[in-house]
Amino acid sequence: MNSLNIAALSCVDIQKMNKGELTDISSMKLDSSVPQELRAAYMLKEMGNPYCFRVGDLGVKVEFLDNAPPLQDALSDFFQRKKSGL
Repeated sequence: MNSLNIAALSCVDIQKMNKGELTDISSMKLDSSVPQELRAAYMLKEMGNPYCFRVGDLGVKVEFLDNAPPLQDALSDFFQRKKSGL
């Protein structure tokens, strides 16, 4: 996924999205057979849009400040916490 695609995905208006078309990440599991250096790309492929998704019936839109950490770092931290049960 290149930076142009990521920029377009970040601009999606979740209010105009059909919630049923958003990826439900509540049942996603980390695949430990995927090499660690490829896991972020694997999860992005599984999620579709990392900025708009749903958890169960709740639509989620993720936004970052310009001075926030990179999306990859934020997602890595999120999935590490999810894996540890937090």
